Amino acid sequence: MSDSILAADYKMLKKISHPIFDKISSNPVYLYSWQDRDSAKNEFTVVKDDGELGLKIIYIILDKKDSLISSTQIAGKGSEGGYWFETKSKFLNNDSIINIGAITQWLDFDKRQNLTKPRGDSTFSYFIVEKNGNMTEKIFKEVKEISFNEQQEN
Repeated sequence: MSDSILAADYKMLKKISHPIFDKISSNPVYLYSWQDRDSAKNEFTVVKDDGELGLKIIYIILDKKDSLISSTQIAGKGSEGGYWFETKSKFLNNDSIINIGAITQWLDFDKRQNLTKPRGDSTFSYFIVEKNGNMTEKIFKEVKEISFNEQQEN
């Protein structure tokens, strides 16, 4: 499903309510897909509506007693305060997910207008799903253009 179709149609997905989701979001959560990576666990993705901050896809891993093992954002997009955020993921194999995350600054805060050339940061990482279901992130490359310290000093 493409990002634009998901953004337009996610509210047609099954809205789910459970105390587990209260731990990850105070906003609505929608069931997106079941995962069959590990039959010893319950795994699925949900779409989390963060209102003005955009949509996020969260990978949830539960044990067979439905206790939360891990909850990891694997995709999403949104904006806040002159920045655009986007992250995408893809399974490489049964226990590795490659993730690309980007932050783009499109607003010149001093001039209060759009930048003529937006600038951004990118992070390339792997999410490793461990045998116990925990997910760890291993960053293998970062590209930096935005200086948040510079913005805070102005």
